[in-house]
Amino acid sequence: MMQENSISIHPLCRLPDDFWQQLTQTPWQFDLFQTLRRIDAQSGANYMLGFAPLPKYDLLRLGQKASMIFAPSTIAEVKQRENSKLYDMLIYSFGLFGPNGPLPLHMTEYAYTRQYTHQDPTLSAFANLFHHRLILLFYRAWANTQPTVSLDRQDNQRFCHYFSCLVGMGLPAQQKPDTINDHARYFLSGHLSRQWHNAEGLEKILSCYFHVPLKIVQNIPQWLKVEVQDQTRLKAGRNMPRLGKSAFLGIALYDVQHKFRIKLGPLKLAEYKMFLPEESKSRQLRDWVYQYLGIEYTWDVQLILHQSEIKGICLSEPIKLGLSSWLGKIERDKNKQPIHRGDLIYKPE
Repeated sequence: MMQENSISIHPLCRLPDDFWQQLTQTPWQFDLFQTLRRIDAQSGANYMLGFAPLPKYDLLRLGQKASMIFAPSTIAEVKQRENSKLYDMLIYSFGLFGPNGPLPLHMTEYAYTRQYTHQDPTLSAFANLFHHRLILLFYRAWANTQPTVSLDRQDNQRFCHYFSCLVGMGLPAQQKPDTINDHARYFLSGHLSRQWHNAEGLEKILSCYFHVPLKIVQNIPQWLKVEVQDQTRLKAGRNMPRLGKSAFLGIALYDVQHKFRIKLGPLKLAEYKMFLPEESKSRQLRDWVYQYLGIEYTWDVQLILHQSEIKGICLSEPIKLGLSSWLGKIERDKNKQPIHRGDLIYKPE
């Protein structure tokens, strides 16, 4: 049995009521691929054109009009079959017949004569059995390479899959849900697909996504804790620590190679609050760093509040202790203006 249409289309996105009427009356005003795209996106058919397992699931039949003239338009004629919802669409643009077709011209003339002189469309109908499938495959090859066409239907994400493969998210196991929209990754796939990831690339990604002033500070010093089993001990044997080579003193190592800092600001108060720990943009910032650098480096965030947003504490206003509030006098510069405050440094991980 023929399946019912199961793709839900918003009423504003459906085909107009007079679409088929205009198409049958003035087919030369329509482009072939644009018409097929509208039918594909707005008809609500269960299968996209070119993906149906059988021709009976398609909404129309495609074929070529046997004609000796050069194509004045891509679509020749469209008509509805009697006692059926199916439409027949004949085109000029490409096929077996015509002056640009692969068959000799006398075959086109013979098919035209049989159809319009003897009312015998057998040869044209036989050729259209192949035209229908070949035209749909040709349209599908075009549609699969167009980024806008892939957004027409929810079940057509072929072009998005191409971008997912570029940024290392082509497999289902790699598509972990997070706070970043997939299309934001696709837009920045040029940076994400580079072989070498550096501070400049991360800075460009974050600047483009958040639209706030920021700076990546590299070589932030830190102390790396040395586990007890890895600490130097006095012992004998071939594996004993050697001075100047494998022995070190203390329970931690001073490191300046594996940590960086993201300085955000100066920010307005509304932006500042969105970057506070566990807020929306703080989680997005964390996911972007993981997407670009993984977990190889240690990093933190420094928020800098714009001087015009620095105010004293009022009991009537909601504040967050240690995050968006300061005690004591407000520091001012030589012109007695408040200075930017960058006291808050935290780890979003």
